[in-house]
Amino acid sequence: MPMTDVIDADAAPARTVDHAAHPARAAALDGLAALLCILPLLLTAHLPLTDLPNHLARQYILRDWASSPTLQAFYAIHWALVPNLALEIFVLAVRRVMSIDLAIRTFCIVTMLLLFGGTRLVNRQLGGAQARAYRFAPLLCYGGPFQYGFLSYCFGIGLALLLFGFYLRIRERGWGWLVLLMPLSFALLLCHLAAFGLFAIAVGACELTHGFVAAGGLTRRLPAALVRHQVGPLLCLVPVFLVFLWLSPTADHSTAASIIRFSTLHQKARSFASITLFTSPKLEVGLLALALAGLAAAVLSRTMRLHPVGAAATATMLLVWLALPNIALGGAYIDYRVPWAVAFFLLASVIPGRRHDRLAVPFAGCFAALAVARIALIAGLWLSWEPTLAALDTALSRLPVGSRLMVVEGRPPSGEVFRQPDLEHVAAYAVARRQAFMPGMFASLSGQILYFQPHYLDLAQQAAFEVAIPASLERVLPDYDYILDLLPDLARIGPDVPVVCEASGPHFMLLKVGGEGAAALGDNVPCPG
Repeated sequence: MPMTDVIDADAAPARTVDHAAHPARAAALDGLAALLCILPLLLTAHLPLTDLPNHLARQYILRDWASSPTLQAFYAIHWALVPNLALEIFVLAVRRVMSIDLAIRTFCIVTMLLLFGGTRLVNRQLGGAQARAYRFAPLLCYGGPFQYGFLSYCFGIGLALLLFGFYLRIRERGWGWLVLLMPLSFALLLCHLAAFGLFAIAVGACELTHGFVAAGGLTRRLPAALVRHQVGPLLCLVPVFLVFLWLSPTADHSTAASIIRFSTLHQKARSFASITLFTSPKLEVGLLALALAGLAAAVLSRTMRLHPVGAAATATMLLVWLALPNIALGGAYIDYRVPWAVAFFLLASVIPGRRHDRLAVPFAGCFAALAVARIALIAGLWLSWEPTLAALDTALSRLPVGSRLMVVEGRPPSGEVFRQPDLEHVAAYAVARRQAFMPGMFASLSGQILYFQPHYLDLAQQAAFEVAIPASLERVLPDYDYILDLLPDLARIGPDVPVVCEASGPHFMLLKVGGEGAAALGDNVPCPG
């Protein structure tokens, strides 16, 4: 019986089939589930994650900056202990044996395997050998936060799940074992601050649950029991956080860092839907609705149930999500990221119920079908987007070294979002391939180690102040020599902007400013190819 069942009065009777009797079959099913998690990452030459070109460009800058006067003119690097370094540390460790493009793809694969393996470990610790809900993790892996490209955060969530499973395993062995959590928690802080926060919530909720049971419910012993059970985790986690805060120059006193903005009800709903939603509302929200309906049916039929420890952790995380802002401390999408992460903790909390033997097979079949449908949808979309990203990468790879690239992106009609694929950061391919300047780089921002040089910081701030990516352009500053026009049918370049079309493809035109043969775009400037 799992260790945590000592607090679970409704624990199902132990069973002796499945994993114990068929270890080879169980391993094969686990391997198949893990393969589903990573399958889309193996299909296309370009991963269509919104922020990925920006991350890719930053890794090239970190590698080549010391030997490139061109990059030194645009950017500066200040290594610091910031809580957003998972990708940097990983690429730094492996870039001698593989290309940076492959290193980032490998990082994404490892992230998926961490999410699957961490969910599995927590699920097995809470539910024992019969727990198998973790096999449906492919249903969750490609949620909004991952497809946006919040890579260090997603990696951190996988590591947080793994550490929480490890914590559940060692906590019964005495508090001395929890000292091991200190260096591991420090590593988690390096990945992402939010991942560390969710891990700390999970540990705290676990101990609150144990303290409540130890006190016999709402009795006079409850306060003392709660304090006693929280002492060990607090002594392990709080010093780690304080040391990290002391060593890390994370305080940002800029105007942007002082802005706090809370989500509207619509934005909160979208952040919840982001568990599966990113680009196809009807299909992806429908998939989430079916999954939630299936979970409710499984619980109501007593086929499955939620372990008290996991239920307390997910409930606490959701309460924190409701209170979190969308923008604070110079960061954005703060609350948006949380529901997707909570979904993994919830899945790990689903364990066999009293009627598990009767209805487990049909429910498993339904959830397996949903997981396969999700991966098939992602694979189909990514394959259909590959020609667009390949054409953009090829066009930007032909720019002169050191080009300075301005971006204009057309705006879809009100209420519509164009993500076929999301092109917000594709201009960063020019930075990765040709050491270009692009004002939308993740630089001179809170939690980053990359900075713009003073003159180019002014350009970047000017672009961000006006609109991060404008939909129309009446003039071009002399600092820019190229324009990337995204969704040109919906964008407008003024008649006084002389350009030469260098390349075009699905949803884009690459324009050179001035030069021989330059004309206003409205004069039907021809594009090769």
